[in-house]
Amino acid sequence: MLDTKFWKKYFKTYDVLNMVIPYQELMDDLLNSLEIKEGDLVLDAGAGTGNLSTKLYDKGAKVVALDSSKEGLEVVKDKNKNIDTVLHDLSKSLSFSNEYFDKIVVNNVIYTISPNKRENLFKEFYRVLKPGGKIVISDVKDGWKPMNIYSYHLKEDLKRIGLIKLFFKMIKMIFPTIKMFYYNAKIKKENKDGDFEFIKPGEHQKLFLDSGFKNISDNKLVYGDQAYLTSAYK
Repeated sequence: MLDTKFWKKYFKTYDVLNMVIPYQELMDDLLNSLEIKEGDLVLDAGAGTGNLSTKLYDKGAKVVALDSSKEGLEVVKDKNKNIDTVLHDLSKSLSFSNEYFDKIVVNNVIYTISPNKRENLFKEFYRVLKPGGKIVISDVKDGWKPMNIYSYHLKEDLKRIGLIKLFFKMIKMIFPTIKMFYYNAKIKKENKDGDFEFIKPGEHQKLFLDSGFKNISDNKLVYGDQAYLTSAYK
């Protein structure tokens, strides 16, 4: 089982993804799908180090960053003290009142929740979302390959900055990238040996439908085609 020590190390390395083009595009896809309006109260469920939370705040949203890692939330506060943080395990019921949030976003989190607890989590999302509110979820898909994300990045970065600049950029990235591959390998192993289970086609839609959501979107391939992005409304 991946414990708090693992996630502490993982979060120390995680922000190397901010340099990776598929991750940058994923952030844009999530923001565009959320359709943020000034003053929207948004729950970033499983906020990690707050990369998305900070972008939501910059768009004019009021953000609640929720995560089960104290270390991750400390990084969120270092990035922006105006973002509210909540330490919470998403496998348990949410502590917010009914119809509390305008929007909810969940990025690369559902696959870490035991499958037998996912339906309850989606029902909790439905409960705390305001009528007419929107929820956007992205998750790595079953069979995803981390190497494909980096291959996509290298091809795109080569087009943008050329071979020489890319070479020096990759020197800076190589050690944290190796660490990320190692951590991703451990996560994939946990998928085989533990509770992790990556998202299958149609799974997001079924969870949304069974929880009462409507206007459910089709899966959109994102993150170098290694993840599904799906949205719905209450």
